[in-house]
Amino acid sequence: MTERKKIRWCLIMSVLSLGWSALDLPGQNQNLRVRVVSEQANIRVKPDISSEMLFQVPEGTEFQAEKKEGEWFLVLFEKADGTSGQGYIHESLVEVITPAGGEQVAPVKKEKPADTRRAEPAKESKKPETRTDYGRETVTAGVSVASVLKKVSLSVHGLLTYLRPSDLNQAAEGVTNYYYQAFGYDRQADLTGLHFGPGYGLDVYYEFYPGLHLGLGFDYFQPAKANTTNFTASDTNYSVRTKIGLKDLPLRISLRFEPVKDFYLKTGIEYHLAKVNYLYAVYQSVGTPEENWMSWTGQASGQSFGWLVAGGVNRPVTSWLDFFLEGFYRSAKVKNFDGDNIYLDSDGFEQTERGDLYYWQVQTAPNVSCPVLFIRDEVPAEPGVMNPRKAEVNYSGLSLKIGLRFKF
Repeated sequence: MTERKKIRWCLIMSVLSLGWSALDLPGQNQNLRVRVVSEQANIRVKPDISSEMLFQVPEGTEFQAEKKEGEWFLVLFEKADGTSGQGYIHESLVEVITPAGGEQVAPVKKEKPADTRRAEPAKESKKPETRTDYGRETVTAGVSVASVLKKVSLSVHGLLTYLRPSDLNQAAEGVTNYYYQAFGYDRQADLTGLHFGPGYGLDVYYEFYPGLHLGLGFDYFQPAKANTTNFTASDTNYSVRTKIGLKDLPLRISLRFEPVKDFYLKTGIEYHLAKVNYLYAVYQSVGTPEENWMSWTGQASGQSFGWLVAGGVNRPVTSWLDFFLEGFYRSAKVKNFDGDNIYLDSDGFEQTERGDLYYWQVQTAPNVSCPVLFIRDEVPAEPGVMNPRKAEVNYSGLSLKIGLRFKF
């Protein structure tokens, strides 16, 4: 009888042991809900750390777990198109909030798995070192277009520039003085020079390091200044008209540094695509509506490198838009202009001369000369010409920018 009892107890214990083991077999339906307890967690295609990552979810996200396979939960989720999908999440990243019996349980602190070759690293746990593993995987995912665009900004602006193109200003005044003296008018010209010019531009920036932005951009401006002087000499009415202008398209690469919030410093190198134009016209009339006149019109192009330094402030408008105000100094001098000069007169004569832009002095009397600027096919050498040289137009000056910066 004693022997039978022993056999019966052995059979009962064996059945209970098998039933208990079956509850923890991989692939059995656990009917669980799990909640992410790490800062972020990866949902993978297969229960393997080297498996492809489907997406990342933040802390607090809950899933229905269909089953548990080893150290991985197979969780269900809804796709963007409304269909259902499934993927695997490691047990170290979640806590069970609804077990099979429907009871609420406190999260169980899991021991570090003995075999880590195929398990999610312990760094992806609630412990501080979890960020090490996620930092590595975030960098891998950071090459996506969306993550790159988050570091890109687009600035559009208007600007006002103060310039001192001395060769142009002096030439306009010199031509006027030359005809004052040629027609016997004893006076010195006092013209308003070309100084201010409005413009616009844009820049695209990429934040390659916190607070450091690499930019590509351009500005465009075309200031001009016209002057007309009327006078009478020897009962003849004269009018001398001058108009000088600049066009500039500086293409730049710049570096913007933000040492503190909402304030930045900037420096850059520019390549200037510049143009110069002038118009000199002389009108003569003797008591009748008919006039005799002659004019010189020129336009020349040149290129040169320059540099700039700037400082500015930002004022956030929304999370994706800033208002900014920037002051900067630009240094640029352009030489070696070449282009065409067109001469016209009231008799119908026309002549075009192609060459370089020259600046020289014309002697009108002993110890008296007038500066002029024309396009000539060779270095001026006729009588009265003094100190001819290639014209140099100074595009340096101070500017003020006002604009909007769009953040993606």
